[in-house]
Amino acid sequence: MASLAELSSAPQRKKLRIRAYVAACFGGFADLLLDNSAIIILYFAMLNAGSSLTMFSTSLTGITSLCLLIPASGIVDRFGPQNMIKFACSVSCIGHLFTACAPFFGDFAKYAALLGIILICLPKPLWTASWYPVLGQILLPGERADFFGFMRFSYNIITGGVFFLIALVMGENPPLLMLQIIIAAIGILMLGRGYFIASIPLPPHIRQNYDLKKSFSISIKNSPLIGFAVYVCFMMLAFSPVLPLTMIYLKRSLDLPDNMVQMISSFGIAGCVCAYFFYGRIVKKTGARNLELLVHCCFILIPLALAFCRGFAHVEYVIGLLFLAGNFVYGIFFCAFSQEILALARPGNATMANALGNTYMQIGSAAGRGATSFMLGCGALSASWTMWELPFSDFQAIFLLCSGVAFFALILIFCLPSVVPQHDDYYAP
Repeated sequence: MASLAELSSAPQRKKLRIRAYVAACFGGFADLLLDNSAIIILYFAMLNAGSSLTMFSTSLTGITSLCLLIPASGIVDRFGPQNMIKFACSVSCIGHLFTACAPFFGDFAKYAALLGIILICLPKPLWTASWYPVLGQILLPGERADFFGFMRFSYNIITGGVFFLIALVMGENPPLLMLQIIIAAIGILMLGRGYFIASIPLPPHIRQNYDLKKSFSISIKNSPLIGFAVYVCFMMLAFSPVLPLTMIYLKRSLDLPDNMVQMISSFGIAGCVCAYFFYGRIVKKTGARNLELLVHCCFILIPLALAFCRGFAHVEYVIGLLFLAGNFVYGIFFCAFSQEILALARPGNATMANALGNTYMQIGSAAGRGATSFMLGCGALSASWTMWELPFSDFQAIFLLCSGVAFFALILIFCLPSVVPQHDDYYAP
C-alpha cells in the first residue's frame, strides 16, 4: 500500500513536513524541560526537595521508557499513531499543569511535583512509538536525512533561545510563581504538538496485527545489535548522571544564582544544537570509528575535569564550558547511536531494533541517575573529604565515579560495530 508521501506532490509533501516541524517545536519545550533545562531542578529546590529527590526526578524518563517502550509499539499498532499522539500530549499537558500546581499541596509539594513528572514521563514512550510511523507516511526515503537534521536543529534553536531569554529575565532569585507559569505554559504547548500531528491527513489506520513476539525474537538473536546495545547501556550508566548532576552541583554546592544556573543550562542546549548541525560533516571527516572512540574518551575526561572544578575564581565559567562540551558530545553520541541502530537492524525489523536499543539506553540512564540519587540521599559518600590535599564534595566524588565507569567500559569497545565492522551477522552501514 502506497504511503501518503508517494501519493502527494512535492508542494503537498512540503506542507506535511512543515506541520511535522511545527509539532516538533511545540513538543520540544517539554522534552528539553526535563532533559536539558535547569527549570525543574530550580523548581524542586524552591519546594525544599533534597538533591536525591531532584536527581531521581531526572531518572523518570529513563525508567518509564525502559518499561514501556517495547509494549508501546503494540499499543500504537492497535489504536493508531495519531490517536496515541493526541492521548500522549493530553496526558503530558495534565502532568505539566499538575506539576505547576504542586505548591498548593503544602508540606507534600515536592511529592506532588514528583507525581506530576511521572504523569509527564508515562506517555513519552507512546509518542516515540507513534512518531516514526507518522514520519514514514509523510517522508520519502530521500527526504529523511534532511528532515531529521533540520528538525533537530530548528527546534533546539527555538527552544534554546527561549530558555536563554528566560534566564535573562528571571533574575538571581525568581519568584516561585514564575516557574509555575513556565511549566504550565509548556504543558499547554504540548496540545499544539497533538493538534498539528492530528491535522496531517493520514489514511485511516488499519491494524497490522504486529507480531511483537516474533519481532522481539529476531532482535535478540541479532548478536551485533545486542552487543552494541550493552555497550550503549554502560555508556549511559557512566554519563547520563553527569549533566543533571552538574546543574544540581551549581545550585546546591556552589550556590550560584538561579539565572546563572539557567543560563549555563542554555549553553548545554547550544551544545546539542551544534552537535546535530555538524554531525554529518564531522562523521564524514573522521569516520564513524574514530568519532565514536573520541566520544568515549570525552565521556571519561569531562566528568574527570568536573570533579576537579572547585576552589578557584570564576569556576562557573569553566563548568559552563564543560557543560557545553558535555552536551555537544552527548548529541554526537545520540546521532551515532541512531545511525548504528539503523545499520544493525535486520530488514523489516527496524522498529523493534530501535525500541530494543532505546530500551537498553534507558536502562543505563535510569540506573545511572537512580544510583546517583540513592548515593546522594543515603549519605553513602561523605559530604566533604580530601584527596591529595584537595577538598572534595560528594558531587565531585560522583563525577570521579562516572569517569571511572566510562574508563571501565573501554573493555566493551569491541562491541562497537564500527570498530569491528566485519560480522557473521547482519550489519549494513
